[in-house]
Amino acid sequence: MRFVWRVLTGRCTRCGQQLNGHRESSEVLNEINGRVGRLAEELGRSPLAQNCHKCNRLVFEGEPGFTQRYLLVDIV
Repeated sequence: MRFVWRVLTGRCTRCGQQLNGHRESSEVLNEINGRVGRLAEELGRSPLAQNCHKCNRLVFEGEPGFTQRYLLVDIV
């Protein structure tokens, strides 16, 4: 149901961010800073960030669409 709702409202089906809309860069930066601030309060540290594979927008740890990827490195 979430997939259908996101398609109908013009959002990315993976992360839920708004698609096909032109916004000013200052508006986008304010939104990103607000999201980071809110998540930093919840986590007690700066959140990890990655790009959505589908729409290539910034997704932070704790938001829908964020996938935990672990890189295992063997140090000998």
